[in-house]
Amino acid sequence: MRAALFLAILLSANPDSARVAGRPDAREVVRKSVELDQSNWRKAKDYTYVEREQESHGGKVSSKTFEVTTLYGHEFRRLTARDGRPLPPEDAAKEQKRWDKAIAARANESEEKRAKREADAEKERQKARAFAREIPDAYNFTLTGEERVDGHEAWVITATPRDDFRPKDSQAKVLPKLRGKVWIGQTDFVWVKAEVEVISPFRWGLFVAALNPGTVIDFLQTRVNDEIWMPKQVNVHLDARLLFKKFEGEYSDTFSNYRKFTTESKMLPSPEAEAGDDPPAPVSKQ
Repeated sequence: MRAALFLAILLSANPDSARVAGRPDAREVVRKSVELDQSNWRKAKDYTYVEREQESHGGKVSSKTFEVTTLYGHEFRRLTARDGRPLPPEDAAKEQKRWDKAIAARANESEEKRAKREADAEKERQKARAFAREIPDAYNFTLTGEERVDGHEAWVITATPRDDFRPKDSQAKVLPKLRGKVWIGQTDFVWVKAEVEVISPFRWGLFVAALNPGTVIDFLQTRVNDEIWMPKQVNVHLDARLLFKKFEGEYSDTFSNYRKFTTESKMLPSPEAEAGDDPPAPVSKQ
């Protein structure tokens, strides 16, 4: 699911098209969206939220619910429910112990170790940005219209691969194997929605699985506290092959209950069942 979300964000962050009468130049939209992406990323680290992962394949449906928090620049995922049911007390206690241990480890981290970890994280982000910077050269973009998405007016932009694209970054080799459509907000130039389709088979990451044509990803964001855009829903129809076995299924990530969080807070155990329920409330240490 991380790979799916990553692809959707990258495609939506970099639209390009010819000038259309009565509409702004797409390159200006790109510039503003990239600037807001950087600012948005910094603010996102101040939020905790609930993420519900659901898988459906082979006639079976399963789900997991997590409380997700950034601790000193590191994402921490605390499992709170399986298949809509709270964890048994012993499992909940283990998760709480992991949480307390992580808080203590980060709080007592040396300056050198923290600086190194933050530098490594920045390197990874710059690597991702290098990939993103190739997207404008990889596609032909067309501004096709305007739509209202989740209460926000947006420009609709389609992206189709260019035949003459030659990737510089190794990860960018997948770009010609994808096409997409994005919805860019007209007031703040932030991507609101994206749809990505695999049109040519490719292997992703370190996995042996090959994604086949027919794999479709759609992505929706939501405005939180009138200051930041965060993921709301990611849906994936997966058509893949693992070695000699075909694998097809539906996957979704639902994000909710975004709340400001500080490292001086502690999460209390909670019997919440699904993402629609309230997560454990941050309780400041006294």
